[in-house]
Amino acid sequence: MTTTPFILPFSDIRAEDIPLVGGKGANLGEMTHAGFPIPPGFCLTTAAFQQFMDACPETIELYKLLDSVTPADVEKVRTVGEQVRKTLMSVPIPEPVAAAVREQWRALGGEHAYAIRSSATAEDLPDASFAGQQDTYLNIIGEDALLDAVRRCWVSLFTDRAILYRAQNDFPHREVQLSVVVQQMVMSEKSGIMFTADPVTGHRHTASIDASFGLGEALVSGIVSPDLYRVDKRGFKIIERRIAEKLVAIFPEKGGGTREETLAPELQSQRVLSDAEITALAKMGHAIETHYGTPQDIEWGMADGKLYLLQSRPITSLYPIDGLKSPDESLHIFFSVGHQQMMTRAMAPLSLNSLQLIIPVGRDCDRLENVFMRASGGRAFFDLTTMLRHPILRRIAFGMMSQFDALAPETLRLAMQRPEFQRPHGVSVSFAVLKNIAGFFRKVWRALWRQNYTGFVDTVNRAIDAHLRATESELNALPPGRAQIQAMAARLCTLLNPAMLWIPNFVAAEIAKRLIARLGRNWADPADVEAIALGMVGNVVTDMNLAVGDLADLARRSPQLGAFFDDLGNDSHAWLQKAATLDGSAPFMAAWNDFLARYGARGPSEIDITMPRWYEEPLPLLQVIAAQLKKPAGSHRAQHQKLTREREAASKRLLAGAQRGLFGGVRARMMKRLLYTVEHAGVLREHHKFLAIQVLRIIKEVLKKTAAHLVETGKLSQPDDIWFLKWAELPEIWDDTDGKLAAQIPARRAALERYRKLTPPLVITSDGETPVVRYRVDDAPPGALVGNPVSPGVVEGTVRVIHNPQTETLEPGEIMVAPFTDPGWTPLFINAGGLIMEIGGTMNHGSVVAREYGIPAVVGVRDATTLLQSGQRVRVDGNRGVIELI
Repeated sequence: MTTTPFILPFSDIRAEDIPLVGGKGANLGEMTHAGFPIPPGFCLTTAAFQQFMDACPETIELYKLLDSVTPADVEKVRTVGEQVRKTLMSVPIPEPVAAAVREQWRALGGEHAYAIRSSATAEDLPDASFAGQQDTYLNIIGEDALLDAVRRCWVSLFTDRAILYRAQNDFPHREVQLSVVVQQMVMSEKSGIMFTADPVTGHRHTASIDASFGLGEALVSGIVSPDLYRVDKRGFKIIERRIAEKLVAIFPEKGGGTREETLAPELQSQRVLSDAEITALAKMGHAIETHYGTPQDIEWGMADGKLYLLQSRPITSLYPIDGLKSPDESLHIFFSVGHQQMMTRAMAPLSLNSLQLIIPVGRDCDRLENVFMRASGGRAFFDLTTMLRHPILRRIAFGMMSQFDALAPETLRLAMQRPEFQRPHGVSVSFAVLKNIAGFFRKVWRALWRQNYTGFVDTVNRAIDAHLRATESELNALPPGRAQIQAMAARLCTLLNPAMLWIPNFVAAEIAKRLIARLGRNWADPADVEAIALGMVGNVVTDMNLAVGDLADLARRSPQLGAFFDDLGNDSHAWLQKAATLDGSAPFMAAWNDFLARYGARGPSEIDITMPRWYEEPLPLLQVIAAQLKKPAGSHRAQHQKLTREREAASKRLLAGAQRGLFGGVRARMMKRLLYTVEHAGVLREHHKFLAIQVLRIIKEVLKKTAAHLVETGKLSQPDDIWFLKWAELPEIWDDTDGKLAAQIPARRAALERYRKLTPPLVITSDGETPVVRYRVDDAPPGALVGNPVSPGVVEGTVRVIHNPQTETLEPGEIMVAPFTDPGWTPLFINAGGLIMEIGGTMNHGSVVAREYGIPAVVGVRDATTLLQSGQRVRVDGNRGVIELI
């Protein structure tokens, strides 16, 4: 048995030694071994830290105190942190540890000054940098000062910011150990930070260098504005030199410690680095990035003309692009499918792979993949490159994308300006493809001008029901195994085939709305044009919302049941069992079961097959009904009838307006037909998604049985492991005798947790650039948030930030602030007084439902869920797209 040493010199440390020397120490050892210019030094290992903690008789009690704090209780964090630090500062360094430090310090050179830095075992990791959470001590001279700085570094593991950071990122306090880095001090004349990928744009080919005079502490602590230099690493060409006014610098004192000094006027505006130094830095950064295989955040210093590397860690803020590599070395542009679907939550591999099979464009059902829809960072992205390079397809892409986010076309144009994107489109269309396109648009033309819609919605609903019965019958007839897996994948590949019965009609309705706006562009009230799509009967989302309100009205009929809704608790299934025994509850329970049979497959983030559906966890739905009980009976039907009357009145005004003037008779006939198409075909806009969600429900139930079988046979450890495989892997696992596939699941599960902490970009390029465009309102008050106004009106109310509609709800009249919404969020709109969303366009789910409910809405408000807090009062102006704090 070997004893873990208290001290390790950099030369004995490698990248895998994080448990001994933390992230920073492991990186310094790895870079020393690789031959980079690292000032010599050593690390006190975590064994030394544990000796120190064991020497404190109150350690167990201190950790219990730390475990009791939560990120929300900042005052308790301060109180507990102060108590822990005060206790540990009185603990002496154990003599065996102190002796080992003295020995190594003397061997390295007791006459030198040293920098003492902390290195936590949860620091400088690929998914959490922990940068700046513990303390650093510079220019430490002498034995006593060294040992004192070591102890202070250990104690800095418990600064308020470090405690809070661990609590926010779910790192257990006991499991984070601290090493201390002791490194010969570089008396830097110039210093700074280099990112080997642009931290602002995400561009992987651009190195960004910040530089200032003196020690790097001035830059890190934010007391100086540094020069900025940007370098294209592909040829090490300097593409930007931005010289800042550098008023102060930090320099080392001869006797130890540092001083802040005002720079001479001639230095304040002088550039810090020459072009040769910039290039040398960029080349060194590129070499370090190549060594680690990932973009790096590097601290550097220059003394006596020599460049030193002080530390390097992964850049944790970049969105991953592993799945977005260019297939032809040119720049490719990807659009977030999550933004289009109004669901930006990271998904497990099987969920992403299912989406790839459902979308027909680029799909390969033999290889069970999609060349145009890629997965990266737990999200799906669609490769728009070919469309954007083609002059006609580009216009179609802009038109489609603007429906999901009004700023999408401008964002795409920013990415398209890059020279690397400029290539011939290479689009060639076969006769067969042209024939199919022509056939589709013949159906659209007929749906627009000629089709009789009597009973058509009923026909569509019967076709969906028949398809669902056939799907369920086929899959349940097969035993668990390869054939059943392949049948499920095949059903995903053909999922949207039945939708061709009504998709031409829905497209025709969208065209009809545009033609109505064009016909009346000189005389029609825009509010009338907007109103023609409201209050329609047959839309599956509208019908679902009305059914929720009907459930509330049924619950009112039983006083016992109505009162029971005040005590929902957390176990919805137990609540429903008890509710069924209450007097007068039978009509409600019967309607409830009918509702779940039709709409139970819905739920928040419903395009993710792993997410709980209402039939699995009905608590969110019950909470919405409970809130609806606070409103007058029948109010939901009254609102819908009001919208219906407004639509009918608007249609009459549009028809009357079309009759006026020359050719009024022709215009009126056209207007009448277009209004007919919108009314009867426009209700089908959600049916294709409704079909998809129902099929996913059937497949999910079969997969749950498959997972249980695989757990029984020892192929999987737990049932939800199945979500971390792909469709092509599922058949293979039946013959996987050595467990290779199952062995990959823990890493995929950990990756998903990392991805869920990231915010996906609307647009991203194959080299990682994420262009951002924000809304602007010239006359917006100072401090106001601005976005895209999608539902008119002005309302004042209390903010309620909602991240998870499964566990959070709204009180009547509150302003809902959400990252996105999808049909699973719809019941929350019953109580919403207004809507603010981070993403979205005029035709997204939240925008359409807000107009249905007549509540003001502003979407595309970047970072709204972090800039606004529950309980704040705001004024939402859905006419101008402005949100003001009151």
